[in-house]
Amino acid sequence: MLKVTPAPQVLPYFFDGFGFLYQSKLISQVLKPYRFPIAIVVAGALLRCIWPADMEWKFDEQEMFRLAGEAWKNGLPLIGMPSGAGLPNAGFSIWPFALLYGLHPSPLFMAMGVQWLNVLALALMVHCALRYDEPVKTKLLWGLAMYAVSLMPVLFARKIWAQDLMPVFIAVMWWGYLHRNSWSALLVTGVFCAFAGQLHLSGFFYAGGFLLAILFFKKFSKKQWLWLFAGAIPATLPGIPWVLAMLSCGGGISHINNILKLEYWLRLLTDTPGFNMYYFADGEWKTFMAFPGGMYLPLIHASGIAGLVLFGMFKTIKTGFSEIMPSHPIGFLLFAFVIIPGLLITFSGIPVRSHYMIGALPMASITLSVIVSITYKYGNQLIVILQVLFTVFFLLFIHQSNTLRGDYGTPYRKQLTQTSENHPNSRPLQDPD
Repeated sequence: MLKVTPAPQVLPYFFDGFGFLYQSKLISQVLKPYRFPIAIVVAGALLRCIWPADMEWKFDEQEMFRLAGEAWKNGLPLIGMPSGAGLPNAGFSIWPFALLYGLHPSPLFMAMGVQWLNVLALALMVHCALRYDEPVKTKLLWGLAMYAVSLMPVLFARKIWAQDLMPVFIAVMWWGYLHRNSWSALLVTGVFCAFAGQLHLSGFFYAGGFLLAILFFKKFSKKQWLWLFAGAIPATLPGIPWVLAMLSCGGGISHINNILKLEYWLRLLTDTPGFNMYYFADGEWKTFMAFPGGMYLPLIHASGIAGLVLFGMFKTIKTGFSEIMPSHPIGFLLFAFVIIPGLLITFSGIPVRSHYMIGALPMASITLSVIVSITYKYGNQLIVILQVLFTVFFLLFIHQSNTLRGDYGTPYRKQLTQTSENHPNSRPLQDPD
């Protein structure tokens, strides 16, 4: 059950000399039992924002920056850049970056905008978790702490990629579900559901999973569905040209082999704990595992995380746990944002890459946290500490590297330095006016 507690009437005190102190003390007392997981979430926010110039800067990021500049100057497009799967992205995938470009036409500022939006998504998720009763609240906060410092979500929050904004849409859907008795919240949720699919193809499956979970497991009234679709239907209109463009492609990327590979479910096992750095730097994983200076600390951290997770999963499978049921508050989130989207993605037959998992990682982390807490008394505390260390070491490894062999490539900072050294009078990596 959701905890619906009226907010304390502290507003009159806020405007006198002691009001702010009173309110701060009240907030401190409310959050005191959760200070450790919330502190870890704050650490995750800092990890998303540290060394922003170490961002990736390859064709996709450069092309998004270029298209964002064109959109700001010439108008918002209805079709976006081609995806790696061979299908076009919707024009909406460029719109947020066009706004960031309009605020300041700099690749670094654009990447920082993605970072800040991901931090806002974290904050909104924490807000949602705090609305639940115990013991669900504590379990949700530990899961969000695990998500906040996991390597994969941190790295995906530092790129100029449309799908890196997916956590914002997941957070708003969760918020809208909790405020489902408010017509305005449902209206906003409908808008975000419609635009999630236009942000990235994976968003279509996460929004669909969310709506199907409500249909199957929650009794929305006709009025609630009306407000939800009142927001969704107008927001789908800009995506019609994109849908027509996708249909003209003939669906060639869908194949039975992709269903049999079960890529989505396998990536859940590696991406949720956060030690799949192979995705970003497959040519550097041996060097990184020996970092720093042959001490093999990341290998120790990854081995510890893997051991705790695998043993916890094995033990929990044998004993079972009630949180996986859709009638449970955590189980509903698991079905809405992990299981049903996973089934939709799997049976669509499309190839699944790690960036398709971005929308699933928050709730998958919450489920993993529940599994760990059942198996070990201080399992969550130990895993998040290991995750912080592993993620910090990888960010430090990037910061000290000139080029990473693999998907990450040469960081923007290094490319900027090289351009300045080779062409002192140039304006490096900036969009020409």
